[in-house]
Formats: sequence, structure tokens, C-alpha cells
Amino acid sequence: MKCELAQQHIVQYIYGELADEGCHNLEQHVAGCERCRNELRVYEALRHAMSLAPVEEPSANLLAHSRVRLDEALDQLPPPSLGMRLETGLFGFFAQLRAAPGMAVALAVLGLGIGATAGHYWKHAVPGQPISQAEQAVPLGVTTAAPAIFSVSGIVQHPNTKMVEVHFNQMVPATVEGPMDDPEVQKLLLMATQNTGDPDVRNDSVGLLAEQCKAGHYCEGGPVRTALMVALRYDRDPSVRLKALEGLEPYVAQDVHVRDAILESLMHDPSQPIRSHALRMLEPVQADSSVRVVLQTLATRDDNPEMREASLKVLQAIPETE
Repeated sequence: MKCELAQQHIVQYIYGELADEGCHNLEQHVAGCERCRNELRVYEALRHAMSLAPVEEPSANLLAHSRVRLDEALDQLPPPSLGMRLETGLFGFFAQLRAAPGMAVALAVLGLGIGATAGHYWKHAVPGQPISQAEQAVPLGVTTAAPAIFSVSGIVQHPNTKMVEVHFNQMVPATVEGPMDDPEVQKLLLMATQNTGDPDVRNDSVGLLAEQCKAGHYCEGGPVRTALMVALRYDRDPSVRLKALEGLEPYVAQDVHVRDAILESLMHDPSQPIRSHALRMLEPVQADSSVRVVLQTLATRDDNPEMREASLKVLQAIPETE
């Protein structure tokens, strides 16, 4: 199996939609390919991080408004042509998607995005269509329910202020501006930490979240810490991993999950500056049994002589407990 095919199958593998033979071939390929193995880890981490986010149900008002708009749009459609009747034969294909939940979700999101765009065009671009009073009260370019967000394209922090601009892509590029405690801004910053296509955006988002955590702001909840731990464990850019590590420093003593992530970096990160910084960060919890075990392992078995010596010095400085 080649890398291109393996990366196409990773999402199906994670959601249990890949056939047994495909799973076997992918696992054999990943065992010998570090690039695809790292790719698999990133997707697994992303799925885990997404599973921690609460599932929000649409409000009754939004559902009712959407149904009314859909009914109005359907009433204006011309009678179905022969081509449209032939398209109904595709219904059997969609019935097969019951066995593929990941693909079904992807198609559903795509359909919702296209439907929202078509409804907006029908109301505002087709002559002669009535506009309700509620729609007249909404300025052009502003919708009552935001379309799906595909990616974050840029982050700008205003100097000497708490304001942050987050540029993101929907059907067309858009921008949100607000303080760091704005839920929409935080949601976009968390999304930007997973932007594998633009390392600068990923670097900016992790750096901004880390700075806020170091300052003790907006980092008490789980999602921000989780995003930083995912970046520390799996991001390919050492500068991003270092920023995530620094942002987690205030929580090493109180959060065992943060401590475990730092211990993993201390043992396995390929960057020596990150390992050295992680070792210094563990000073408040050096007496912890798990920290002692890691330090003893590094002091006796690490390939880097400087790391062995530094770990041994830390161990010797820890007071003996009765």
C-alpha cells in the first residue's frame, strides 16, 4: 500500500468503516511508515478532542424557521423535469450510507451548506420573491444562523488591547472580531490549532491560546488545555510544540493529564530544547512517583548524555521521603 492510498483510508479506519482486508493492509503500512503513522495519530487525536466538545441541538425556533423557508422555496420550484425524475433513482445509494456513518455525516454537512446557500440566493437574488419583516431587519451579509466553518485563514491580535481578529472560511471568506473571552473567537482559535494546511495559522492560534493560559485567563475549562496537549503531543512543528508546552506550565501541579503530556514530551520529543524545558517545568512535582520513575529511566537509559546528567542532578536534589 502506498502512502497516498493509506492516507485516504485513515478516516474510514478510525470510524470503523474500512473493510477487514483494508484494515490489515493499512496497519501493515503504518507499522513501517512514520509519516502515515503520525498522520493516523493526528486524526485520532482530533477525533478524541472533538468527542470532548458538547453536542448542541438546534433551537425550536431555528427548526421552525428553516422548515418555513424550505416550504416556501419548494412551492416556487417548477414541476420536475425528466432529468430530475431520473435523479430520484439515486435514493437507493443514500440508503446504503446507513452502514457508513462517517461518510453520511460528511454528505449531510455538505447538503446543509448547499441548501443554506441556495435558500439565501432564492430569497435575495430571484426577482419577485417576498421578504419577510424578520429578514428585512437583518442587514445583508448577516444571517441568523452561521453556515458551516471550513477553516481558519488568519489571526491578528490588536496591539495593547484584548481584541483579536480571526479570519475564517465559510462558503466565502469571513472575519470575526472580538475579545478572547468571546465564545465564537475561542471556538475559531481551537479550530485553528488543527489547521494542517497552514502552519502559520496553527502557530498563531497555539501561541495565542498558550499566552492566555500562562496569564491565567480563559484556560480553566477543558477544551483549551486539551488543544494544547494535542499540539504538544502531535504537532510536527517544534516551535508550536514549545508554545503549547509553555502554555501548560501553570497547570502541571494541579492537572494530572497535563503532567502526563509533559512527561511524554520529556521522554520522546525529538527536540532537545523542548525536553530540557519540560524537565525544568516538572520541578514543582518532582516528588511525584510517576515523575521519579521517568527521571530514573532517563538518568540510566537516555541516549543523550546531557539528558542523562540533567535527570540525575534533579533526582539527587529531590529530598528522600520516608
